[in-house]
Amino acid sequence: MKVFISIDLEGVSGVCQLAQIEHGTDEWQGARRLMRGDLDAVVAGCLEAGADEIVICDAHDHGDNLEVTGLPAGVSLVSGGGTALSMMSGVETGADVAFMVGYHARAGTAQATLAHTYLFAITGAVLCGGPDGEVAVGELGLNAAVAGAFGVPLVFASGDDKLADEAQALVPGIETVTVKDGLSWSAARFLALDAARTALRAGAHRALTGPLPEVLDWNGRSLRLSFGRPDRCDQAAGCPGVTRLDGLTIEIPAADWLSVFASFITCVNLI
Repeated sequence: MKVFISIDLEGVSGVCQLAQIEHGTDEWQGARRLMRGDLDAVVAGCLEAGADEIVICDAHDHGDNLEVTGLPAGVSLVSGGGTALSMMSGVETGADVAFMVGYHARAGTAQATLAHTYLFAITGAVLCGGPDGEVAVGELGLNAAVAGAFGVPLVFASGDDKLADEAQALVPGIETVTVKDGLSWSAARFLALDAARTALRAGAHRALTGPLPEVLDWNGRSLRLSFGRPDRCDQAAGCPGVTRLDGLTIEIPAADWLSVFASFITCVNLI
């Protein structure tokens, strides 16, 4: 079985402060070691469950948080930024399942640690046109639909308790591991590291040995984005094909999801 892992930093064990996720700070140096510890636990669980190949995407900021040193045989690392699939680079190589490790809840979620959606400038993302009406989504949903566009189900997610709730509501049957309880945007109650890594390892194993959730299919749906400032909306509205709805809101028209996602990433890059 080939496993794809997208790993972010905000939802990692021991991380709750802005300085920990800002590249180059002393706090970030410590956080990236915590990130590697969570990753190693998940990789160990996958290998014990029979995975024979694992592709990891370093999905935080510029994608330069993880070292390739010490990765087991059969494990590869996608590092760096500027790729078309952003946080999901590598899922297109034929993975059987996708994992999201160290993820955080969507922008605006109450008491969710370091919650946002790709950029702090984006105050909300809403999926439109589906059978359930409008659905607020975050990075987990946006990226899970990218995996779905390649026929890959999202089977595992880890982060705080708010992220776990978001994942379970969006992907019934997903395996989630909570490594901390969010108390506010910049506070959390952490599991002890040994307990968190034990839970991550066991959760990864369960994700590969239990029934798989359905593939997320968002083809034919549009995406509405809201911004906190009109100038940010001005910049995002420069993406060809988007519709500006008001001073703070744009909509990316319905199409196949990879096209919608490509426009979304263009908006992100324009801001």
